Amino acid sequence: MILAHVSDPHVGSDHDAALAAALASLPAALDSVVPRPELLLVTGDLTDHGTADEYRRLSALVAPLGVRCLVVAGNHDDPAVLRDELPRLLGGTPGAGSPAVWTETVDGVTLAGLDSSSGTLGPAQLDWLDEVLAAAAGPVLVALHHPPFPTGLDQLDTEWPLTDAAALRAVVARYPVVAGILCGHDHRHIATLLDGTVPMVTAPALSWRPRLDFRTGEPLTPSAEPPGLLIHVLDELGLRTHHVALDA
Repeated sequence: MILAHVSDPHVGSDHDAALAAALASLPAALDSVVPRPELLLVTGDLTDHGTADEYRRLSALVAPLGVRCLVVAGNHDDPAVLRDELPRLLGGTPGAGSPAVWTETVDGVTLAGLDSSSGTLGPAQLDWLDEVLAAAAGPVLVALHHPPFPTGLDQLDTEWPLTDAAALRAVVARYPVVAGILCGHDHRHIATLLDGTVPMVTAPALSWRPRLDFRTGEPLTPSAEPPGLLIHVLDELGLRTHHVALDA
């Protein structure tokens, strides 16, 4: 399986011009990958205010990309409005615990999309994920907005964490079928391992990227780094992730 992955477009924010430039360069970046990915995952903060108009604008922006998109909800999204406006961007089988929870199987890989828009998954989603993983016949990629690990960027880790990250990690750790956890929220490409085994990867934002400042108490500030696209390759060797810079 070859899966393209971006995050945090924040449609309707002050960064819409940067977003438009990043999206304009995305088809060429996808074309540079052989075979070209047939699926693009966008891991949350799709809009800045969660309005119907912003979701319609998102639909118009992704339509020319020439690739099918699947999305998950972030803390700037409204899951109910997302489901009402863009059901085709949510996987084919609805899940439990939120209107924006879903699964879809592609090339023998199950994608499980979670909704962390409130900053918490909650028991209903975690129980549902447990059932999905228990029933999976092949590898599973879990997608959500908030990463279930500390990033070292203080404002992200203290003000906008996933409050039940430990519970999610406990569910995932029970099932070797989980090939990776794909996230956004941090606006940066960050990679680590759950218990030394399961890859956990965040995608860089299409809107803006924060500079690396690991000091306690320091707020996030924009950097001059270009946007990027992640390409995940999942096969018998496991999950490998490549970074492709976007011209924007």
